[in-house]
Amino acid sequence: MSLIIATGSNQGNCEENLQNAQAVLETHFKLIKSSRVYSSKAVDYCDQPFFLNQVHEFEIPKKAPAEIMTLLLSIERSLGRERKLEKGPRIIDLDILFFGNLISDTEHLNLPHPRLFERSFVLRPLSELPYYKVLEQQFKFNFNFEIDASPI
Repeated sequence: MSLIIATGSNQGNCEENLQNAQAVLETHFKLIKSSRVYSSKAVDYCDQPFFLNQVHEFEIPKKAPAEIMTLLLSIERSLGRERKLEKGPRIIDLDILFFGNLISDTEHLNLPHPRLFERSFVLRPLSELPYYKVLEQQFKFNFNFEIDASPI
């Protein structure tokens, strides 16, 4: 079982933002593997720059998922994220996609991440990780997208 975290950026030096996020995440969690970086148009709020996205697989930590979500929000702030416009441009975005096979539906955390199945910029990099083989036994993944992501 693994902790799967997605990272995204579309402001400033996006590649550097993803690298910084990964470096901070690795101070808290043991990395198993990272995907390649993918580029895609924004979804939902489309009047903004392209995003770069990456997905990381970590060993399951001894922290509860809600604690991890609180930590991710703190890391976002420390890396310069300001929440001015919902789904708008951002220096960094960190999302828990999976925490093993845990299912959660609370105000603070939904697992698996509720929109991951609709997002090429999540599913394409996720499919590169070892834990994907486990996930595809439990979930049906569709790789036909209106807005598609490509590795950079």
